[in-house]
Amino acid sequence: MTTFGQKLRQLMDERRLSQRKLAALVPCNDGYLSRVARDLRTPAREIAERLDELLDADGALTELVPEKRTPAADDVLELAAWLEETNVGDGAVDYLGTAIRRLAHDYPRQPPLAVLQEAQTLQSRVAEILRSGRQRLAQTRDLLSISAELFALINLLAGDVGRYRLADAYGYGAWTCAQEADSDTARALVLCAQSKTARWEGRYADAAELAGRGFHLAPAGGRGRVLLAVSEAAALQARGDIAAANEAMRRAEDARDTCSAADERADAWSCTRARQATYALQVGLGARDPADMLRSVAHADDAWADGDQWVYGTWAQVRIGAALAHVMTGEPDGAAEELKEVFDLGADYRVVTIIGRMGEIERRLGHSRYKGDPCAAELREKIRAFRAGSLEHKALTAVEAP
Repeated sequence: MTTFGQKLRQLMDERRLSQRKLAALVPCNDGYLSRVARDLRTPAREIAERLDELLDADGALTELVPEKRTPAADDVLELAAWLEETNVGDGAVDYLGTAIRRLAHDYPRQPPLAVLQEAQTLQSRVAEILRSGRQRLAQTRDLLSISAELFALINLLAGDVGRYRLADAYGYGAWTCAQEADSDTARALVLCAQSKTARWEGRYADAAELAGRGFHLAPAGGRGRVLLAVSEAAALQARGDIAAANEAMRRAEDARDTCSAADERADAWSCTRARQATYALQVGLGARDPADMLRSVAHADDAWADGDQWVYGTWAQVRIGAALAHVMTGEPDGAAEELKEVFDLGADYRVVTIIGRMGEIERRLGHSRYKGDPCAAELREKIRAFRAGSLEHKALTAVEAP
């Protein structure tokens, strides 16, 4: 049986009359007419008669006016209509999800401040959608998951340029969004970002605890799981617990066995074999084992030779790790050779992780064993000049939030 709404839509199509124009002719509210056309609202008989007149329907619509419903039934239909209302389309939500994945891909490849600015612009767009109206519940959860990853990414970027207070603020916002989305995947990514910030602030116990929680929350094969394990290892070695750090590295290797091919694509949350080698380098450094460090360097170089994706940050950390190993064995000329191309890294890419490791080399070259060594003195001067161009200094003038 044809309903009132079906007949109304048919007549509007035949007369090529838009809903908005018809509502103006009745006159009535456009939203009211939309609900009538979807059979979510029973029209008053006088409205039906007016529509018959405007659409030249010869009473066809008036005949379809159903028996008057009870107020309770009208309330149910009104609630259903309200639940269907949204200020964003599913396509727009999908686009935002794609945009955050692209930013995560750009993270290890593009200048951090440029990615930070783009991420904050996207953040404003998502926040405007969440605040300016309402969405269906599933859309809200999706937007909150997107916000959690986006804020976590900004947390990483802010930490990379030494803006730790800003990183902590975004980390808090990221965790709130992940909790509201009730997503373990989102929670794991947020904890990954917070762990890195804590580690570079020197809060190693917090960093290890955050990474460990994230690892256990991340689904098997989920994004960030390998990175969380190696991040915990880095924090543990910084505390001097090399045995626990090695155990975390073994968990990382086990987690890798469940990863998909997508996890091998270098982005903010992946841990390629070359990147994993940089964390093994840190554990070797904590164990004061330069031979083990150089084995990790060889593993990274082999991974790139086998097709591992090359990104500047991982490459720089590997070369710096190799230089550290040479300095530890009394070979400043070997260190200088490893750092030759690192010195060419543009200021826009000199994140605090790279600057911090270079500072470690400079500190070690200041040891009494290198007193009077011209190669060591020259290398220290080059490192000082390199660190003076740190991205952290440039970031001090950057806008913190849109």
